[in-house]
Amino acid sequence: MLPGMSGSTPSVWQPGRATVYRAVLDALTEYGPRRTGVTHIARLARCNRSYLYRNWANPQALLREATLSELRRVLHVAREVREPLPAGCLEARVVVRAARLVREHPVVRTMARTDPELFHAAILRPTTAWHTLTWFWLHEHVTGRLTGAAERDRTSLAVLTTALPYALTPPADPSDAEERAKIDARLNTTIHLCLTLPLPCTDCDL
Repeated sequence: MLPGMSGSTPSVWQPGRATVYRAVLDALTEYGPRRTGVTHIARLARCNRSYLYRNWANPQALLREATLSELRRVLHVAREVREPLPAGCLEARVVVRAARLVREHPVVRTMARTDPELFHAAILRPTTAWHTLTWFWLHEHVTGRLTGAAERDRTSLAVLTTALPYALTPPADPSDAEERAKIDARLNTTIHLCLTLPLPCTDCDL
């Protein structure tokens, strides 16, 4: 149940949280982060603006909530690696897959195209809620193989601030398979180095 909604049956159909989140993502894909407004989201969610204002403190809170939810989904999907890989190589493949899913996400592509300065500021500033979520994900699913807590912290931060920014930037031609493979291979090598895995690695060639 959304915040502020009573348990009674509403007289007018109201969208669920997932529908509103989908509308936010569609609006961001269509208009970019600076131009997306409550009117766009309400139209795509088939509700009125007052419904959104009743249930979220402000548009920024709604955009933040929807995009964090989508990032959680993407990071969960990234862990669905089916290839039988040795420890370490598996973690590297998961990071490569996560970066590719984020880089090729329609919202990210639109943001990078329509507002490159905002995009680069967003991925290079490791203090946002999205960075925090990713850091904890890395700590739990990627750097957990490292023994010391301090080493895990350092490595998670290194992956987040050094390895990932390049791999999150969409190429000029998203359909260029060669460029995609090049980005993936470079990130795979960097993750191997961060996790102190031997190179070249023949177990996980991309």
